[in-house]
Amino acid sequence: MHIEREQHRSPSPGLTPLIDVVFILLVFFMLATRFGEWQDLPIQVSEARDIDAGERTVHRILVRADHRVEFDGETIPAEELPRKLRDAGKRDAQVQIRGDNDASLQQVLAVTDRVRAAGIVDAQLELLP
Repeated sequence: MHIEREQHRSPSPGLTPLIDVVFILLVFFMLATRFGEWQDLPIQVSEARDIDAGERTVHRILVRADHRVEFDGETIPAEELPRKLRDAGKRDAQVQIRGDNDASLQQVLAVTDRVRAAGIVDAQLELLP
């Protein structure tokens, strides 16, 4: 009678614990990751007061919820705002930016960026409750 020797196989690791660990790591990194770039917006807040323009030109901009702006009482598309400011001609002009009740903060900040693109450095943002 021929008896074969028992061969010992090395146990192979199971894949289930590995899949569990990978899934837990995936969930952790998904929860810990930022999906957008966040930037701080430097804002200097001072108490509200009326503008004493003196010899400076003051332009008033009202941001509407329908992506239009009112530039000194004239309704224009927001894309035309830098051109209108450049056509006004005075780089030392002062600009007041205000949003209506339905406009979002993002829309007001987009208009603020357009004012900067026109070369205006003195812009006031009116924040109403």
